[in-house]
Amino acid sequence: MKTQNIALIVVGCLAVALIGAGLILGLALQMGGHGIDLAPLAFNDAFVDDAAEPCTKEEVNAVRGTVVNAADYRLSGPYTHENLAVYLIHGQDTMKGAKVVTLQEALAQNQAVVHETGMGNLMVDNRGAVPLFIQAGDIVKGGTQDRVLPYDLLVPPQTSRQSMPALCVEQGRCFPRGNEISTSFQSATEQLPGQRLKLAASRQAQQDVWAGVQDLQANLSRNAGGPVQADQSQTSLQLSLENHRVQQAIGDYLRELTPAPQAHRDVIGFAVAVNGKIQSADVYASSALFEELWPKLIKASSVAAVAERNPGAVANAPAAATISAFLTEAETGQASKRTIGQGAINIRHEGRNLLFDTCDPSQANLVLHRSFLAK
Repeated sequence: MKTQNIALIVVGCLAVALIGAGLILGLALQMGGHGIDLAPLAFNDAFVDDAAEPCTKEEVNAVRGTVVNAADYRLSGPYTHENLAVYLIHGQDTMKGAKVVTLQEALAQNQAVVHETGMGNLMVDNRGAVPLFIQAGDIVKGGTQDRVLPYDLLVPPQTSRQSMPALCVEQGRCFPRGNEISTSFQSATEQLPGQRLKLAASRQAQQDVWAGVQDLQANLSRNAGGPVQADQSQTSLQLSLENHRVQQAIGDYLRELTPAPQAHRDVIGFAVAVNGKIQSADVYASSALFEELWPKLIKASSVAAVAERNPGAVANAPAAATISAFLTEAETGQASKRTIGQGAINIRHEGRNLLFDTCDPSQANLVLHRSFLAK
């Protein structure tokens, strides 16, 4: 073969390789890393208005508005079923008639739209007349891939295209599913279940979230009597949570525990322990907001309990004093603050455990939600 022909062949091969590389890169960029197992994106960069800043206790007290401290909580319970123990947290209602709308309610009433972007961040519209409260752990269904939201977010009324971070809870899909609309998300009926997944989401660790979803599906399949993955999408956490086996497995938990707050008028939150180990707690600025979210919260706790259930499991519920110590200790962690979205302040306390305080700027930085996570 002549040297000239060899040279032409080499040049042609290089050209094909370069074109192929360009197509792969373009596809990866278009999909935002969701359909291809790329290194995790820096989801936070386009969302956080300022980097997290370490704070002293005095600085936290200066920036944070009204809050009911853990020392002022009153606990009742435990209310138990099998390996799940729930403690109700009673306290002062600090919202004084102010209102927010939850993401689940706003989507159902067409007051909010969550837009697919194909990238790490989603966009949300609040068409309503009151602030939209999106809680960390809310799962949005649809788009080109089901997502979970790692941070609390407050979206002011009549706001369009507010950016918010999102992590994937459905690995691999990057196209419409069935008859669903792929440009937006239709519902937010589920909360992220279990301590492990919540911790992974709070740290925006995408690979850990995917691994956690796989383990949760495997554990649910083992304890719910058969596979819980959907034929439409084997990796979808949302579809697994909707599976009839899961619904049946959590039925007794819900029947036993859902009524617990009904006898009280001052419940502002709850703490949960599974297999005798504290997992988390959520506290709100009003009993009305807690009551709105309670069915979603107790369902997520029940799913976690089913997934972690062992033969002959019982609650082994920690003493209420142990729960109180967990809550007060979380307040002593090293604090840092960041501004999220259009002015909402998130204060993170990290020590042996985690605490996130979400402050509402429309109410003088009132602490709307406190999320406690055991590490």
